[in-house]
Amino acid sequence: MLAPLCLLIVLGLTLFDQGPVGTVLRLWLVERPASILSRLTRGQILGVILVIGLGAAAVALFEAEGVRLFAMAAPDLIAWVLMFDVTVLFDLAVLALSLRAVAGWRGLVRAGKALRAQTRLAVQRLRSRTRARRVRRPRPPRPRSPDDAPQGAWTFGLSPA
Repeated sequence: MLAPLCLLIVLGLTLFDQGPVGTVLRLWLVERPASILSRLTRGQILGVILVIGLGAAAVALFEAEGVRLFAMAAPDLIAWVLMFDVTVLFDLAVLALSLRAVAGWRGLVRAGKALRAQTRLAVQRLRSRTRARRVRRPRPPRPRSPDDAPQGAWTFGLSPA
């Protein structure tokens, strides 16, 4: 249905190109829609794409009931989208996500610095321990008493003397 209508418009524009009918057709079919479309902002276009996506999701999820639901909600959604510049909402969302990412990145960098500092401190402690080892003098052996004799399973059947 749409293709024959577009072909009819192209035919009318080519046949009546130079006359008064051609100028009126060009004004209403080319220049006015172009001026209206040129006033649309990026946010409004994204909003319309969002509304179309919501409609497709409603139809995919709820089938015939989704078509009815979207048909009832579409005029209000389109008015809401075109009423104000939706780029503000998209800008806020992108700003919130980027701030969260930057805060997360800063926290990650801070944690990495702390981990490197702790690793460096542990390595310095290990190096200082290996360098500054105290040399202990050996103790003289204790004199053995009879109570120090092995007992239990280690006696192998020997009784203390």
